Amino acid sequence: MKKTIKKPFRVAFFGDGQAAKRSAHFIDAYDVAQLLAKYKYVIVNGGGPGVMLASTLGAASVGGRSEAVVISAKHQPTKHYEGQSEANLAAVKKIYSLKSYQGRLHKLIRLADAYIIFYGGTGTLAEMTFVWSEAKFAYPKAKPIIFYGKKWKKIITTLGNELNLEKKELKVCHFAHNPDSVLTILNNL
Repeated sequence: MKKTIKKPFRVAFFGDGQAAKRSAHFIDAYDVAQLLAKYKYVIVNGGGPGVMLASTLGAASVGGRSEAVVISAKHQPTKHYEGQSEANLAAVKKIYSLKSYQGRLHKLIRLADAYIIFYGGTGTLAEMTFVWSEAKFAYPKAKPIIFYGKKWKKIITTLGNELNLEKKELKVCHFAHNPDSVLTILNNL
């Protein structure tokens, strides 16, 4: 099941910035990052708490590499922004600092070779729709989008039924419900 990676293959983690350490989302992100880091995948996230912190800690638990893309301190929004996690930034190997939320998101998307979407709120939804639209334009050479968790299949199916989505927009979607299924998807690219 091991894949030989010639260049760093970065996997971006998106999800709930409010996920507590004992929540299922946090534990899932930790476990997925831990497994991927064992196979030399580089974990990339937005430097914040919740799923982002979980992915960094999961990678660090096995000596793996993680990177964070953050908004510089003087440019951070003052309201409704999850901010940065000191624990996350202390554990990552590299930090990219940008001037805006949009710049942060664009850098994170450009760095990543694949995306994992965990449950989250409107920030996660914005990230998901952005990478999904990028995948449509890049099809058939799109970066894979992996939706993690049992609810995602129903959500994406409903969107496919209710919106005017093209078949290629649904073909870029992969679904995983445990760390091994994420690794299998990535290894079969």
